[in-house]
Amino acid sequence: MSNDCETAITETGWGIWHYFTVCLCGLLSFAEGNTSLIVPIVAPLIACDLRLDKYQTMMPITTHSLGMAVGAFLFGTISDVAGRKKLIPIAMTIMFCALATLSFAQAIFLIKLSVFMLGLGAAGSNIILKVYLIECLPMRKRGTCLAIIDMFWVVGYLSALGISWFIMPSVIHMLKRQFRPSSWRVLAVICGMPSLVFACTSGLLLPSPRFSLHRRRLRQALTVLQQMYAINYSKHANTYPISNLEDCVQSNDEDESNSIQSYFTKTWERIYKMYKSPYKRTTLYGTLTCVLHYPGFAWLALWNTHVLQEMERGDVLSGNGTCHVDIQDVALDFLRDCSEINEARFGMLSLISLGYVLGESLLIAGIDVIGRRPYLIFSGLTGGITSLMLIFRLHHAIRVTLSSIFLAAYAIGCTTTCVLLLENYPTALRGTAMGFMKVLPYLVVFALQLFLKTSCLLSIIIASINFMGAAFVMLSVPDLTGLPMKEQFMSPI
Repeated sequence: MSNDCETAITETGWGIWHYFTVCLCGLLSFAEGNTSLIVPIVAPLIACDLRLDKYQTMMPITTHSLGMAVGAFLFGTISDVAGRKKLIPIAMTIMFCALATLSFAQAIFLIKLSVFMLGLGAAGSNIILKVYLIECLPMRKRGTCLAIIDMFWVVGYLSALGISWFIMPSVIHMLKRQFRPSSWRVLAVICGMPSLVFACTSGLLLPSPRFSLHRRRLRQALTVLQQMYAINYSKHANTYPISNLEDCVQSNDEDESNSIQSYFTKTWERIYKMYKSPYKRTTLYGTLTCVLHYPGFAWLALWNTHVLQEMERGDVLSGNGTCHVDIQDVALDFLRDCSEINEARFGMLSLISLGYVLGESLLIAGIDVIGRRPYLIFSGLTGGITSLMLIFRLHHAIRVTLSSIFLAAYAIGCTTTCVLLLENYPTALRGTAMGFMKVLPYLVVFALQLFLKTSCLLSIIIASINFMGAAFVMLSVPDLTGLPMKEQFMSPI
């Protein structure tokens, strides 16, 4: 089945349709990245506006992570039942509605509900986009295109950071009087607008041909492949060389029922299959790796920025507690107080986050040429070593450079891991597997946001161990660079 599916997609060529689809998926990823920092940025402003204490201020942040855990599971599992394409605008619309509601929220309950729904939509969008895109790509472009949409995400993340940095000080300077923390409402709407715009344009995407083949919709799959071929080659669709797709999919007993009972039954069956041969090892290794990568792009950059600023005030190795990591300070330090923005936090975060651009650029340049494993090894060794070097007495500029390299290595490791996992599951399990493996990492982040309080030294050592451990674990997963994706059919229980 794998070779037949790859042949059918390869015959569509590579051209305008693929460029358009990758760019559109990239813009959708950009919109998601635009919301990645909105909660930690507006949380201290909400606290000033509504006069909340630190514990109440942390609640929206932890609720956001809980929403991401729920969203990853729901959207991942539903995508294997309902398809990929139709869930993309739903996830984006949820993100916009959540931010629009947040901008008008006056009660803490409504704020928590809004950020929960924001997390639900963001996690769902992240998973569905990658599952959809990889199912439309020929094998020689899979890794590069996944790295490209992650690059779009990074650009969205950096643009949100820049917009936030621009809006907050400008309000203070423009008014020349007491700071108005209610400006966070405008910021929430601005960061949510791309989600609404690109949710509408996502209707231009074609259905996933692999999912159509999996659900035995052969006519729909052939029509999609013919359209891809016609656009790429500027030829009539009927000249597409493959007309019989019967060999691309094995018959199965799954029905098209959309009942709630059927959803739970099929989801349980898919999770069961994930932990049976031949997917058991991949599932266990993938889950462990995702946990080791648990902070995520935005939170890892926030942690790194906080550590760098703490190092300016105290020695990491002194052992006297002068350099410490408190999750409340990591999350809420965008304001010095309710009348002054923390310019240093914005500046440092923007500077070291450029490392993500470097990491994704290196992936785009060679992941489909060099392969996945060399990048994993490079990521683990580079990230682990640069992290440990931060504990020594070094010039501030050197520490900033090391932090940027550290984040570049993290971007390489995360994107490469995602590509490997997507390639090693069949279409029947791909969405469920990606969603299910993200639940535990988001729950870990949720727990850490409630209780994390440690020294800089210990947090740096843990980060280094996590980096090297994640790379070592994923080396056991097959590298399918230049090979067909797994498409082995698993019969129901």
